[in-house]
Amino acid sequence: MEHSPDDFQLVEAFRKGDEKAFEEIVRRYQRQVANIIYLTLGSREEVDDLSQEVFIRVYRSIGRFQFDASLYSWIYRIAVNLCIDEVRRKKIRKAISLEFFTERRLEGEKRSKERPTASDEVTKEEKKKVIVDALQKLSPVHRMVILLREYEDMSYEEIAETLHISTQAVKSRIFRAREELRKSLKDYFKERL
Repeated sequence: MEHSPDDFQLVEAFRKGDEKAFEEIVRRYQRQVANIIYLTLGSREEVDDLSQEVFIRVYRSIGRFQFDASLYSWIYRIAVNLCIDEVRRKKIRKAISLEFFTERRLEGEKRSKERPTASDEVTKEEKKKVIVDALQKLSPVHRMVILLREYEDMSYEEIAETLHISTQAVKSRIFRAREELRKSLKDYFKERL
């Protein structure tokens, strides 16, 4: 995860009236914000509107930002909270599409094989679907920590900071999420041993 050393200067410049500094903050973090919205809600249609809402909230609140966390972590927390609000508001547990999450894992397996065959591709697609289905069954709380840990490669401390929970709570949620995944996937992988 990249944290540019000049985030502080950008925030300070914006506080002094430099609108271009805020544009740079948006440019710097818009991709990560779009990713977390898409991964959480599973809807490309909502990404633009909610990304805009995240940065409106950042714009309104940046005067109160204290640098007790990194700027990235603070923006990320705003995005996560907005997604949670959106899920609650709609009273849905919308399945998330984790194509690039599972793609990354499966890509490593593909590279480890010398010559993939047509049946390997079928198996890969089947495995991807099974994994995505298992992830969709997780509660939003467990899905979020798995996403932050596995997709965003955040440390336990960074996840705790982002979600405003203790490191112990993060470890506990990740453990429970992995246990749920293990149970969901147990039969599938046992059949193929």
